[in-house]
Amino acid sequence: MDEFDPAAELGLIHDKQLVCSCKGFLQLDNSSRCLCERFVHNGDKLYDMIARYDDIVSYVLNRSEVRSGDTVRFIAPFLKAFGMTDYAAMEHSGRCLKLMPEAKKVLKHLTDTLPTFIVTSSYEHAVLNLCNELDIPREMVDCSEIAFDDFEMSRQEAKAIREMAGMITNLKLPRREYELNVPVKLHQDEVDMVMTLDEILNERLRDMQASEIMTQCRPIGTNEKAHFLISLRKRTQIDFEGTAFIGGDITDIHLLDVIRDGGGLAMSFNGCDFAVRKSNIAVLSRDCTVAAVLVQEFYNEGIEAVLDLVENWDRKTLEKKDFPDPYLMSAMLASNPKKLPEVHIVNKDNADEIAKKSTDYRKKLLR
Repeated sequence: MDEFDPAAELGLIHDKQLVCSCKGFLQLDNSSRCLCERFVHNGDKLYDMIARYDDIVSYVLNRSEVRSGDTVRFIAPFLKAFGMTDYAAMEHSGRCLKLMPEAKKVLKHLTDTLPTFIVTSSYEHAVLNLCNELDIPREMVDCSEIAFDDFEMSRQEAKAIREMAGMITNLKLPRREYELNVPVKLHQDEVDMVMTLDEILNERLRDMQASEIMTQCRPIGTNEKAHFLISLRKRTQIDFEGTAFIGGDITDIHLLDVIRDGGGLAMSFNGCDFAVRKSNIAVLSRDCTVAAVLVQEFYNEGIEAVLDLVENWDRKTLEKKDFPDPYLMSAMLASNPKKLPEVHIVNKDNADEIAKKSTDYRKKLLR
């Protein structure tokens, strides 16, 4: 039987909910990149190459058979070949975890205010550490799942995969920025990268026993995040107009797009270029308290009230505003004594400018 819910019995049903991702909002580090950097030779470059390949085949070449967010699946055999275990993944993810300032207080306020859920591409090993630091239940988070200890790899195969990692890291990392839904002709360094990674990921690795670790990995990418939202909508019976989403990764763009078009709060928080373009609110901040202020306003008054708040975003107005939780507003102002966080309403006229500003800010802020 379902548990008795006294609030529901009294008719006090939530009509708003929050979904958020992690990087740029709750944490500063990329836990999957940290694992590669620690355990794989030139692993930071290996991760960056595979992530760039993931972006190109998904958003530039628009291959129908691929999905954005496969990076965590593609790096798995390389991590295993360099000796990754579940214990090592858990231990190192905990050591490299860097929370955003006030993340724990902000998330507690949000979870006390409205139903809150987290969806992230990070491995479960990193998520368990995050849950422990934020004091939240594991069930609150949907994440990528993999068990390194479940797979055996021969010395010969591990050596071959380590050699493939060297082939990838010997390539030049493309640095060009791409525009959403704008076709481009690939430069030679991009062609070399795509051809090499196509051969390694889609041919050579698939013919090895290591292919099992990619097959069994459950990645949370763009499509999976969208499916999570649809499933959540059915479960909570809260429509998109009552949903707030805070994201910033390229894998967040479908959620931002759907919620923005559905009349909800689609917030890019220290977001990448694509994320900003799919949002209706963009935030640039080293402190996440501002997100709680905006979500609180959305919870109490709806999206129009949030837009009005952002249009009058100056210290004098905020100090005088009759805010439902004055302590929260005071905390946000106190955390930013010299300059308020940048908060923008995103539209077709300013999207280019804000996207560039947010992208540059994100690169400086995040690892």
